[in-house]
Amino acid sequence: MFSIAHFSTQPGSWLVSGLLFALSPSIYAADTVELVLQLETSLTSDSNPFRFYEQTAKPVQPDQGDQTEQPVLGPDKQFRNRDSVTGTDVRAGAIIPILSDRTRLILTGSLGNRHYKNYKELNHHLTAADATLQWAAGKIVNGQITAGKEDRLFQYINGSLTDKDISHQKRAAANVNFKLTDEWSLNVSLDRAGLNYDLPLNQLYNFDERGRQLSGRYYSPTGSSVEIGTRLSETNFPDRNERDIADLDKAYKESEVFLDAEWRYSSKSVTSAHLGVIKRKYDVLTERDTNLSNILLRGTYHHSPKVRLDLQLWDRPFTIVDRTVVYVLSKAVRFDAQWKYSDKSQMNFSTLFQNSDNVLVPRLATLADGTSRKEKLIRVGLGGAYEFERGFRLVLDSFYEKVQRESDGVNLKQAVVKFGLEYTYENLPGSNSRMGLKRYQHSLSASDSLR
Repeated sequence: MFSIAHFSTQPGSWLVSGLLFALSPSIYAADTVELVLQLETSLTSDSNPFRFYEQTAKPVQPDQGDQTEQPVLGPDKQFRNRDSVTGTDVRAGAIIPILSDRTRLILTGSLGNRHYKNYKELNHHLTAADATLQWAAGKIVNGQITAGKEDRLFQYINGSLTDKDISHQKRAAANVNFKLTDEWSLNVSLDRAGLNYDLPLNQLYNFDERGRQLSGRYYSPTGSSVEIGTRLSETNFPDRNERDIADLDKAYKESEVFLDAEWRYSSKSVTSAHLGVIKRKYDVLTERDTNLSNILLRGTYHHSPKVRLDLQLWDRPFTIVDRTVVYVLSKAVRFDAQWKYSDKSQMNFSTLFQNSDNVLVPRLATLADGTSRKEKLIRVGLGGAYEFERGFRLVLDSFYEKVQRESDGVNLKQAVVKFGLEYTYENLPGSNSRMGLKRYQHSLSASDSLR
């Protein structure tokens, strides 16, 4: 049975108390305070929780002389079974105008529990909280300050780790926008992010990143825009020892020159692009200094008030928690479709095709070429929701994913299906969307850019 009281003694219960205090009516504001409270209970089926490749665990054969013996399972075979996960979540938020509707404080947060039927060692709590202050000084200067944190279960990659680990993410940013004319603006921003793991094995990936960005944007009378800018960042890994540094280094700096463009072809279609070149310089292993592409192309077409289609293509680098991999180069295409069948029901579909090139640590590489490992990924997602009573929704969220290593043809397959019952209270229509509470649900079927 779902109960808010269940969270009262859990880590992060301060978040609910803080939000409830912030939602109190004794706030002097120019406009109405927007309030949202959301409760959810769910059941999830996961075919491969630790994401093993199909040929990872093979039975160890018994002595051939004893035909009565049964095959003995390999050490990781015990982790290959499907599991079911029950979840409970409470999410809340408030938009609090301060002096005017252009200066406002947005508070959001989430608390949750996950209980596994078989792998009980993975039972854990989820917490997240964000605060954003949007402000404006006259018609020329505006900006925002944000801060947030999130604790969640480690995202298992390839079966190489079966121990429980919790990641702790923190982020903060501030930006100021100067409106020079009706067509031109100048933007300055600072940001900081950090990630820490509980498990000592993963702590070499604890990092602290600091960045700063300067850009100028031109707005056309039709609503299209072009932005040119540069971003500088430094990333440090404070918990790496000498061996880790010899393989992965202890820090690197990046400088990116980019162009952002958005073209509003019509009221139904929008096309946008981010074209960037990143120059990465390592602190110790300078021979690994390189230039990386950071490209994202996106198109959105509103076929009708009920149907939205999105297409994304990207070529960009990212990091995974695998000590044999320096970084991953990813090229992909993704298609999303959203269909609002009626005021009470909606569906969404997505498909992703991705080619990844894992750049390997030379000392740890085992392949013949000793430089990289290529993988192909296919992912299909399906989701839907039905509001059977005002505020109450039945929710379906799912995906099927297949990853194939080109070097040996080994496959990784995973299917996840989630059924949920959700209740949402909002004192003004649309407050839930304006606060962006969906981001705390980590959708299985919807693209990040669409949540």
